[in-house]
Amino acid sequence: MKKIRMSRELAYILGMVCMPFAVSFTIKANLGMSMIAAPSYIISERVQFITTGQTEWIFQAFFLVLMCLIIKHFRVAYLTSFASAFIYGLILDFAIFVTSPIKAESIVVRIVLLVLGMVMTSFSVAMFFNTYLAPCAYDYFVREVGHFKKLDMRKFKLGYDISMLVVSVSLSLILFHKFVAINIGTLLMAVLNGNIISFFSKMFDRHIEFFDRLPLAKYF
Repeated sequence: MKKIRMSRELAYILGMVCMPFAVSFTIKANLGMSMIAAPSYIISERVQFITTGQTEWIFQAFFLVLMCLIIKHFRVAYLTSFASAFIYGLILDFAIFVTSPIKAESIVVRIVLLVLGMVMTSFSVAMFFNTYLAPCAYDYFVREVGHFKKLDMRKFKLGYDISMLVVSVSLSLILFHKFVAINIGTLLMAVLNGNIISFFSKMFDRHIEFFDRLPLAKYF
């Protein structure tokens, strides 16, 4: 069967648009968020003068600086990762605003929103796998530090996720004295997202031919 042709630049745009809306749906579901997205949301819920998207800028800038300190190296391309974080933060705040009128009072609606958020998150990650453009700092940190230290990427990613879960739980208990953004959905995403990402990746491999529309890949 003939494959659909899609530019890697379009894959990046689709990922950058879908991911923030996925997060906004999980926020609306109020059944738990991913341990990666939770810290920014928890802080923004306590510090009222800063939005969730703006908190993402701070967190991702921190991870970029930490990455450069660990690998003892800096490339101009790393700044494009913060550019991705900046765009992501803007779209995230917009997505939260757009989805704010959604009524999520029944458990059925909340479950639907959670599932939709999980699927869209995995779709976005699978899209990012097929673009050369710099992802947000979280993924960049894992990739660059893992390669520099010659670590087992699977184990390193697992350790990173566990660390982010500890940070999320700690922030939640310190700032609210209860669990905020940590719930059954957090566990489900931790267990299922990898399989859903794998499903989308295999589907893309079968049906989509990715290509570079712009001659920029060599700079990344």
